[in-house]
Amino acid sequence: MKSVLKLKTIDDIERELSIIISCEKKQKSDITLSQVFDFLAESIELSIQGVGYTTKRTTINKLLGKYKFAKLISKGYYTKTNQIPGFPQKDLGDVDSAQLRLKTALTAFKLHSGPFSEHPVFGELDKKQWEKIHGILASFLFGYIQLFGDEKLRFTRERENKKERNFSDKKQHHNHQQKKKEERGDSKPSGHNSRKWKNKKKSHYKGNKNQGGGPK
Repeated sequence: MKSVLKLKTIDDIERELSIIISCEKKQKSDITLSQVFDFLAESIELSIQGVGYTTKRTTINKLLGKYKFAKLISKGYYTKTNQIPGFPQKDLGDVDSAQLRLKTALTAFKLHSGPFSEHPVFGELDKKQWEKIHGILASFLFGYIQLFGDEKLRFTRERENKKERNFSDKKQHHNHQQKKKEERGDSKPSGHNSRKWKNKKKSHYKGNKNQGGGPK
């Protein structure tokens, strides 16, 4: 299942979580809300605690892990052929506890400076890399939750407005930079030729009619 969500940072996950909590919701499949929260919380906890990630990795496994990590990051989402190891199979049944656990894990990750544990598939990851993994995982898992209500509509409008503002800001920045270049003379409009170059007098060489033979 390809997620339409694009969560890149822990802050993005926290914002989406607050929306999920605020909205009316239902599950899209047999994966429950508490399973989603617990599994994501467990993944974050393991990244900073290192429990269960002590297996020795061969050189081939390390190279393969780097390749798989790069492939996942380039795609930006999990697919049916690239599923998550240990996908949640049991429901602990307490949504409030799972929600609190996830909030605590997110805060703990932000405060944790290292060291970070190895990923069972991708190997050694730093904080930024782990953050990308958690963002992709959260996008995937939150895709199992269908939201309703005014809060989701408000969020959608805010997201679209933010995109428009970002586009407008980039356009203004580009125009400002272009204007500064033109004022410095670094760039000229397309098709412009320097008058100085055009009006520059060319030295005329008439040549020697006698081909170096002197006057006749």
